[in-house]
Amino acid sequence: NLARYVIMPAFYVEGEAYNTEWSTELTVQEALEEYIKAWFLLKLISKEFNINDENDFVFYMSVGYDLKGIKSKKIDNFIEGLKDASNTEIWKECKKYSLENLDLFERMRKGEFDIFKSEFDFGDFKDSDPIKLELPSKETVYLKGRVDRIDKVELNGETYIRIVDYKSGSKSFDLNELYYGLQIQLLVYLDAILKNSEQILKTQCMPGGILYFKIDNPIIKSKKALSEEEIQVEVLKKLKMDGLLLKNVELVKAMDNDMETYSLIIPAAFKKDGDFTSTSSVVTESQFELLRNYVNDKMIEICEEMLSGEVKIEPCKSSKVTYCDYCDYSAICQFDTSIRDNKYKIILKKKKDDLWNAMENKVKEEESK
Repeated sequence: NLARYVIMPAFYVEGEAYNTEWSTELTVQEALEEYIKAWFLLKLISKEFNINDENDFVFYMSVGYDLKGIKSKKIDNFIEGLKDASNTEIWKECKKYSLENLDLFERMRKGEFDIFKSEFDFGDFKDSDPIKLELPSKETVYLKGRVDRIDKVELNGETYIRIVDYKSGSKSFDLNELYYGLQIQLLVYLDAILKNSEQILKTQCMPGGILYFKIDNPIIKSKKALSEEEIQVEVLKKLKMDGLLLKNVELVKAMDNDMETYSLIIPAAFKKDGDFTSTSSVVTESQFELLRNYVNDKMIEICEEMLSGEVKIEPCKSSKVTYCDYCDYSAICQFDTSIRDNKYKIILKKKKDDLWNAMENKVKEEESK
């Protein structure tokens, strides 16, 4: 902080602060609106994630470089608007949205799970060790990363953890993509925390679930008029978390206290006999263990290819998407299937049972080496 003070005295503050103008080309009015939206966002995040109940947010007010500019009507309105923004249109808009969507901010608070850590860095050798991969080439790779959120719950003498990853898009969990190494992030996080749980949580933990948490403001379409309650239900359906949960009825109910037959917030539902429906995204403890082992083997395979200098122009393509469509380097890559050796890596859609069998056989093969 002392070094930061020398660099820019006006930016010195104990703790973190929010700034909009210095790195953007916003107008004064746009900057005012961004500050107000940030205030609402910080208050909601603080409440939702149980971070802090104090009004101790700090905002840098960049108001100009000379007294003449600061005294201008435009900047004076900017300062006064931030001192009391309750009469501005953006304040009313933020307040209206917040009140209309209060239920959405309870998605992670409807159950018995508590937030243990947010933005947790693993692999720094302080709170946890990195994931250590021993490659066939005798190289050693250490992996570290950051987990958006770790939740935990105590149940029947066991501590279960739930890994949550925030996504702004429509990301959904796909076992097929995991098999091909395209979607291993959540399992890597789970494996890292479980391996270090005695160090991090002071006890050996069990896998409770891995989930994508959608951050979005979905548009609801309907052929008939909907009540406010019906709209909220449709919104929750759109924002339902996706991933894998441990196949344990009591544990799943601990994730949603309102759940009777189906849940609006997690990918699970019950049949009349109390068992899970076939559409529920649940796996057994042994299946979680298989996934962790498979992902570790897949990471070794990927790292071995990377260190060997394997950099083929071979983008993945599935029946749903061509990954070149989202690539930042497509303009300079010039991938073209009409050119020799330019071909896609085809991601074939496999049946779920075939995926489990293939992963089990792969793990057994690696264990026998």
